[in-house]
Amino acid sequence: MLPRRLDASLLADLWFFHAVAAAGGFRRAAAQLSISQGAVSQRMLRLEGRLGLVLMQRGPRGFVLTAAGEQLYAAAQQGFAALGQGLAAVQTGAITLRLVAPPSLALGWLLPRLGQFSRRYPDISVDLQADTLPPQPPADPLQLRLCYLPQPPQAGVPHWPEYGFPVLSPAARQAGTGLALLHDDSPWGTSSAPGSEWARWLAAYGRPACCGPAERHFNQAQLAYRSAQAGEGVALGRQRLVAAALQEGSLCRCDDGPPLLLGYYALYGGQGDAAAALAAWLAAELAVDPTAAS
Repeated sequence: MLPRRLDASLLADLWFFHAVAAAGGFRRAAAQLSISQGAVSQRMLRLEGRLGLVLMQRGPRGFVLTAAGEQLYAAAQQGFAALGQGLAAVQTGAITLRLVAPPSLALGWLLPRLGQFSRRYPDISVDLQADTLPPQPPADPLQLRLCYLPQPPQAGVPHWPEYGFPVLSPAARQAGTGLALLHDDSPWGTSSAPGSEWARWLAAYGRPACCGPAERHFNQAQLAYRSAQAGEGVALGRQRLVAAALQEGSLCRCDDGPPLLLGYYALYGGQGDAAAALAAWLAAELAVDPTAAS
């Protein structure tokens, strides 16, 4: 029966077994471990005796693993790999953070920038998750959450305004009138009625002159922007999300009027030095005027 407790002797024998199985035989394992082949054989006999299992059998082409040996080898591979990763993390001080952000912000703005953070902080790994989560601190201290809100968050939560304006493709702008309004029906991290983001613009400035009565609805801002790039209508572009498309010329503004305040990005969660470094970097990036790049 397999012992339920690991001790130093059993761990050492398992390491030798792992080396033999990985090398495909006693002789090659002994050469890699810089010990005699007899010493390796003794280790394997001791391990099989302690476990009460046959782990290896001699075949026509050398030793082969039994079913029990295959199972134990798979477990040893996984276990020693995890130990190696843990040691590397401890020795380098590496830490992994999770950053959750709305899908359109994650894909269109964050993803192209995260490489800058990684180069500045090589010991901090950031797993980016595209999701729309409630505006509240996460339970995990290694998670940071960016939310897009229609109103400023409660006091003490870092936040940055987001402005926007109608955008369309250059070809659609030349085509003239009758274009559809392209909606993101899930703009914020809170529930909202379909068309609520466009409703802010319409209340302030009215319907763009190039738009007809038609409307199309999407569940992500990036889908509305892609539809606008394809010449299918006019989207309400958030400055940070459409800055690159404006710069490359796949989108353009309907007019030169002032942008409208559409919402706020708010940052929740994160504890420790690594999280503080990511939060400070995000704050600096979000503070940059997106029109400067467009």
